[in-house]
Amino acid sequence: MSFVSFGRKVFLPRERIVAVMPVSTAMEKKLKNIDFYANKIINATFGKQAKTAVIMDSGHVVLIPTRYRIAVRVIWGRRRR
Repeated sequence: MSFVSFGRKVFLPRERIVAVMPVSTAMEKKLKNIDFYANKIINATFGKQAKTAVIMDSGHVVLIPTRYRIAVRVIWGRRRR
């Protein structure tokens, strides 16, 4: 099992990541209003602005301060066209 590092204290297992999406204010409001996700949101920003949401196969949503493009590159590597 390989782990991906986002900052100093945030490590996520690469095999369990399902999707990565940029965070917008509309998405944040929807996630906070849904009771199903109320106990499954993990804020791993350490006081910084959340820029990317990582969705795990367990249903957890991890908010990280890393930019979307950088997070995709770190998780799945650079893809050639």
